Amino acid sequence: MKLMHYFNTGNRLMSIFVQVWKILLNALAYFPILSLVSVLGIALPAFLLSLFFSEITLRYILEIIICLLLIGFYLKLLSKRSISKISLSIYWFISISTLILFFLTDFKFVIIFQFALILIYAFKYINRFNKFRDFLTKSTEALAFINVFDGIICGALIYFLYNPNLVESTVSKKQINNWIAILLLLILPLILSVIKTVVSIKIFKKTNKVDISKGKTFWNVYATMIISSFFWLLSYLCYFFSRALKFHFDLLSDVFVLLFFIALYSFFWLQIYNMIGYGAKDIKEVIASWLIGTICILLLAVFNQVENELINALSWFLPILIPNLIGEINSQFDINKYKKKPIRTDKMDRHLYRIQIYGFLTLLMLSIIPKLIEIIWGLKIKVELAKLINSSSDWMSEFLASTIIIFFCFILSLIIGGGLIWLLKYFYLDPSKRYYKFEKNKRRFY
Repeated sequence: MKLMHYFNTGNRLMSIFVQVWKILLNALAYFPILSLVSVLGIALPAFLLSLFFSEITLRYILEIIICLLLIGFYLKLLSKRSISKISLSIYWFISISTLILFFLTDFKFVIIFQFALILIYAFKYINRFNKFRDFLTKSTEALAFINVFDGIICGALIYFLYNPNLVESTVSKKQINNWIAILLLLILPLILSVIKTVVSIKIFKKTNKVDISKGKTFWNVYATMIISSFFWLLSYLCYFFSRALKFHFDLLSDVFVLLFFIALYSFFWLQIYNMIGYGAKDIKEVIASWLIGTICILLLAVFNQVENELINALSWFLPILIPNLIGEINSQFDINKYKKKPIRTDKMDRHLYRIQIYGFLTLLMLSIIPKLIEIIWGLKIKVELAKLINSSSDWMSEFLASTIIIFFCFILSLIIGGGLIWLLKYFYLDPSKRYYKFEKNKRRFY
């Protein structure tokens, strides 16, 4: 009997530990995003009401609205059979206690907790939030790690911000201007981004039992998260340095701003979550996409240095390169290895036609638009864009300016090209005009 009592006690303790651990994970995972949505949910109507009412009146109007929402939501929860009495009791206890604190004390900020309580139960019990609830449920452990990881970094930054003597006594100004700056701005954020990415995705895959079949990979997922995490860490550092230059004691604001950044990253994690949900990609496909991306970046770098020469060269070689390089790729097929030989389809013909049109128009826009702007307004668009970007590196500013110009001209060529193709089809593919003889199509469409 004593032995059975021991095991029963151990099971109860283990059950309590599991419940406490689950509550802690939920708090770590959802607290930042819940705080952000709660503050925004109160701040937006408060701003609108402040246009018509005084601050004191505004607070009581908001509290009355929140109380009505709490009562309405409580009645809605009563109609649900699946909800437990404990959950209803906790909901009612928190509602009444915060209501008493609001009216009898100066702690008016409890209205945020009341709105957060509505959000918690809304996300949990309203069917409209099923997809978002699935995202939060599957990402709880990963989000908890991400928030703790970013929280430690932000906590360290706040500690250094409010203890400048510690930093000054550790490194000299000369050291800060050289290798410490490189370490802080490039190497350290990159290392931390890799750690954050690898651990969080590994946690998500383990908790949701995500398997990768042979020949598949999540390299794109890892690369996307590393890049987003790197820039997110840079945003923390930018805020830290901006506050360090014009420092005044405002700990609450600093905590809230950094908590706001941490919460916003949850929406970036949603993109990672969706990418994982789409499944692993073929390794060859990923490598090919990375190679294409590298080639595009190299072409942009070359274009940045020799614009006119590259445009002239591509204008000459475009009519030859596209039909032969893409249209005749089937000639490289190994007929001895496979029984069936690939034959060019109508889909490939349409594809080649559109590539030639869009490529030609893009090059045409790149030649005409900068020249027209220079003639009409006397401005060199690349120089003006580089000044507007105002990067620390002149080469990077010019590179980004060239990239913007190319993308703009490409989008413009898609619009003009679509209209041009429609007009050509309208004038030349009309059977009554007899420019083409129409026969029964024997080729298969793909």
